[in-house]
Amino acid sequence: MLRKLTYRLMFVTSLFLLSTGMQVLAADKTEEVNISSQSIEKVNVNLATDKQLAAIKGIGMKKAQAIINYRQENGDFVSIEELVKVKGIGKSTLQKISPFITL
Repeated sequence: MLRKLTYRLMFVTSLFLLSTGMQVLAADKTEEVNISSQSIEKVNVNLATDKQLAAIKGIGMKKAQAIINYRQENGDFVSIEELVKVKGIGKSTLQKISPFITL
């Protein structure tokens, strides 16, 4: 009798944990959809401040300052690809940040 009660309790507990896990997974999926449907506001690299540039994922304050220094020494960027001339920004970084920047 005690064994049957133990099995039933384990079964009910398993169902509870399984349903809770499914709810968590469903919540994660909903969050991903909401994030991907948000519009992305692009930052103009020719006008942005160091704080605006540093807010972009992949650019910290050091790279932001390097972008501004390059801009001050060489004038406005004429293409997004010109950013690879900035110290600390390579092709990989440029690829990651390009959806968030504009001229």
